[in-house]
Amino acid sequence: MPQVIVGRWGKNLAIRVPGEIARAAGLRDGERVEIEAHDAEIVIRRTTPPISLDEMFRGKSAAAWRETYAGAYEWGPDIGREAVEE
Repeated sequence: MPQVIVGRWGKNLAIRVPGEIARAAGLRDGERVEIEAHDAEIVIRRTTPPISLDEMFRGKSAAAWRETYAGAYEWGPDIGREAVEE
C-alpha cells in the first residue's frame, strides 16, 4: 500500500496522489474531486460531471418546453419596451 507525506500548500495541507493510485482510479490532471472526513477516515470521490444545456434539454423542442412551463409563473402583463411577441 503506497504511503504519502502530508505537506503544506499555502495555508492548507496537501497530499500528492501516487501515479499508480491515480491510474487505478482513472484520475486526470485538473480533474475535480470531492473530499470529506468520516470517523477520522478521508474519503475522496470523483465529482459528477456537469451537464451541458444540450444534454439537459435533449428530447424536446424549445416550443415544447415553452408549452410545458407556460403557466409556471405569472409575470403580469407586458409593459413598455419589454413587450414580447411570440
